[in-house]
Amino acid sequence: MGQTQDPDASLKAAYRPLRVPVLMIAAHGPEYPIVFANAAFLRMSGCSGDEVLGQSWRSIVGEHAEPEALAALEASLKAGEGHDAEFLCRRSDGASLWGSLSVSPVRNEAGRVRLFIVTMTDIGATKQRERLLEEQLEQKKVLLQEVEHRVKNSLQMTASLVLLKARRLKSPEARKVLQEVAERVGALAAVHRLLHGSSDSGRFNIRDLAAELVGELILALPEGQVELSLDVQPIAVPASKAAALALLLNEAIGNAVKHAFPDGRQGRLTITIGRMESDLAITVEDDGVGLDHAPPPEGSFGKTLMTMLAHQLKGRLTWHDMEPGTRAQVVLPIGAEETRFE
Repeated sequence: MGQTQDPDASLKAAYRPLRVPVLMIAAHGPEYPIVFANAAFLRMSGCSGDEVLGQSWRSIVGEHAEPEALAALEASLKAGEGHDAEFLCRRSDGASLWGSLSVSPVRNEAGRVRLFIVTMTDIGATKQRERLLEEQLEQKKVLLQEVEHRVKNSLQMTASLVLLKARRLKSPEARKVLQEVAERVGALAAVHRLLHGSSDSGRFNIRDLAAELVGELILALPEGQVELSLDVQPIAVPASKAAALALLLNEAIGNAVKHAFPDGRQGRLTITIGRMESDLAITVEDDGVGLDHAPPPEGSFGKTLMTMLAHQLKGRLTWHDMEPGTRAQVVLPIGAEETRFE
């Protein structure tokens, strides 16, 4: 009797001379053995045909392959589906190489899978470039954090020097001006401290910033005089908006703390920050003495600064007389880079 003709002989003949590494694996488990390997694959793996044929498809990947990736590929084989994956493969000499595998089922006339074609690409050079880019990115991240740390220290020192000078002044008005300058510099230092401590140096959590600023400003009031309500969503804000937002929050909260509750007046201060449809809304509301309906005095630097900052952030600043109390609200456009911290 003659030898049984290989039904896949023509397919193997077509793949044999290709310069792309190609394997064929049987369409049955549990091992899905290798039934064909072209010369390009043997060169890449450093194996001979005898070392490859009949072995499990898993023999082409290294022992450090991720179990989840192996399970996903095997699930595709069982389902008779194609699959793309990257593995740290092993050579016969023990060396490793990164391989990109593309698995495609070959079906018979009845639609049943009779084997799988596996093409491989050595992506070691690509992986090396990726590692180099990751290392460079990490170095830049470390440098950026170091810059944030130094800026924070410089700002804190500046605030301390301004306060030291304020204490030596005899004029109450001059002391008040320098103390407000120190508060603003302190707000900038706070946001740089948050950027330095964040795992993502490109953004910060506005909830952390608001909590820190409120904690500092509320110290100006006697304990128990004002009931504080803080409702701030953990929204990520890009570092490019850090300085303007820190100053804006400092002015909005500081204005309420300093002017809403004179002469020991008790009350409530509510700070709400969250999404309003596609915008970010910052609301500072008190039940204090309320707005003066006369135009703001020429020296009202805080309100002027808030208006400038809101304009810089492309937002809208509005004041409302709550009778009693005042509500200041800033609505800012929120971009795709602002996301919610989990």
